[in-house]
Amino acid sequence: MQVVKNYLYNVFYQLLTVLAPLITMTYLSHVLGADGMGVQAWTNSVVSYFLLFATLGITLYGQREIAYVRDDRELRDRRFWEIQGLHTMVSLLAIAIYVVFVYMMRHVPGEFSANNHQLYLQTWVIVSGLLDISWYFMGLEDFKKTVVRNSLVKIAMVVLIFILVKSADDVDNYILLLALTQVIGNITMWFYIPGKVKLPKLSTLNFGHHLLPTLGLFLPTIATQIYLQLNKTMLPLFASGSISLSAFYENADKIVKVSLALVTAMGTVMLPRVANHYANGNTKAVNDAIYKSMDFVTAMAAPLMFGMMALGPKMSIWYMGPNFLPAGWTITILSPIALFIAWSNVIGTQYLMPVNRTRDFTISVTVGAIVNVLLNFIFIPLWSLYGAAVATIIAEFAVTLYQVYVIRHQLELGVLFHGLWKYLVAGVVMFAVIATMAWRMPPFPTSTVVQIAVGVVVYVIMVILMRANFVLTVQGFIKGRLHK
Repeated sequence: MQVVKNYLYNVFYQLLTVLAPLITMTYLSHVLGADGMGVQAWTNSVVSYFLLFATLGITLYGQREIAYVRDDRELRDRRFWEIQGLHTMVSLLAIAIYVVFVYMMRHVPGEFSANNHQLYLQTWVIVSGLLDISWYFMGLEDFKKTVVRNSLVKIAMVVLIFILVKSADDVDNYILLLALTQVIGNITMWFYIPGKVKLPKLSTLNFGHHLLPTLGLFLPTIATQIYLQLNKTMLPLFASGSISLSAFYENADKIVKVSLALVTAMGTVMLPRVANHYANGNTKAVNDAIYKSMDFVTAMAAPLMFGMMALGPKMSIWYMGPNFLPAGWTITILSPIALFIAWSNVIGTQYLMPVNRTRDFTISVTVGAIVNVLLNFIFIPLWSLYGAAVATIIAEFAVTLYQVYVIRHQLELGVLFHGLWKYLVAGVVMFAVIATMAWRMPPFPTSTVVQIAVGVVVYVIMVILMRANFVLTVQGFIKGRLHK
C-alpha cells in the first residue's frame, strides 16, 4: 500500500511539474511567440550541461544511499551531510565555470552573443540544483513533503507568469520566473532538516568517500542529458532555420513528458524499495517487483504512445496556434519514446541502479548518447526539426535494447514482456478509432477531449476482453481493499 501511496504522490508531483508549463504554454506561445520561447529553451539547454556537472550523480546516488541506511539514524545523518557537502562544493565550482564560460562566449557570433544576457540569468538554475535535497526524502520513501511544498511553488509560478509576462519583451521575466521558482521550491525542503537531521562532528565526515561513486553515476547522467538537451542546443546551430526550432522541439518534448510523468513516477518510487530489498538479500522480491512494474508501465505507455501519435498535429493547432504545427508533427514522431523510456526506466532506474550495476547502466545511456549525437549530425541537416526527433527515437531504442541484453540472465525476458502483444493490439485499435476521428473533426479543444475519452474507453474495453495482466492486478487490488 505504501508503494501505491508513494506512486500517487509522485505522479501528482511529476504531472504538476510538467503540467505547470503546459498550462502556460498556450498563453506564452501567443505572447512570447516561437522566437521568445526559443530563447528560453536554447539558453536553458546550455545551462543544463553545467547543472549536470553541479549535481554529478548525486540525485540517484543520494537516494540510493539513504535507502540503504535509512534504519540507522546516526549513519543516515552522517551520510546526508557528507553527500550534501560534496554537492555544495561541486555546485559552487560549476557556477564559477559557467559564469566564466558565458563571459568568454559573449563575442561569439550567433546565438551566444545574441542571448548572452539571458545565459547569465540562467545561472539561477545551477543555484537551484545546489539547494536540491529531494533525494534525501525520496530515499526515505517520504514523497509527501516534496509534493506539497513544491506543488505550491509550481502553482505560484503559473500565477506569476500570467501577471509578469505580458509581451514579447518579457523573455527575461519568463527565464527568471522558471529559475527562481525552482530555487524557492528547493529552499522550502530545508525547513524539514532542523531537528530531523543532526549535524555530526565535522571530523567524522568523509566527503571524498562519495566522490568516486557519484562520478560513476555522473557518467550515465551526462550521457542521458546529452540526448535530452543536445537536440535543442544543436537545432539553431546546425539547421537552416531560427531559434524558433528550439521552441518547437521544447514544446513537443514537454507534451510528451506529460505522458512520461505517469510512467517514470513509478521508477522514482520503486528505486528505494528495490534497493532496500537488495540490501536485505531478497532477490525474489526484487525480481517480482520488476515484473509487476514492467507490466504496469507497459499498460500505461502503450495507449499514451498511440494517443499522442494520433492527436499531436490537430491538438497543437488549437493549443499553441497554427504557427506551432511543426511541434504537433514532432509529437507524432516522438511518441514511440513513451514505450522505450518506460521500459528503460524499469530496467535501468528500477533494477540496474538499485542492485548496484552502475556500469551496465552507464554503458546503456552512453550508447544512447553516442547514437543520438552521431545521428543529429546526419539527420538535423537533412530533416531539421524532424531529424532531431528521429535521432531521439533511435537513441532511446538503443538504450533499451542494450539494457534488455545485459539483464537477460537475471530476469526472465518471457515474464518481463509477457502480455506485451495485448497492450499493443489494444493500442493499435485505439489509434485507428481516434485517428479517424481526428481526421474528420475540426481542431478544437472539445474535439480533442472527446477523442481522448473515446480512446480511453476503447483501450480499456480491449484490455479487459483480452484479460491482460494489468486488469487482473487491478481486480486483485480492489478485492484486497474490499476485504479489509
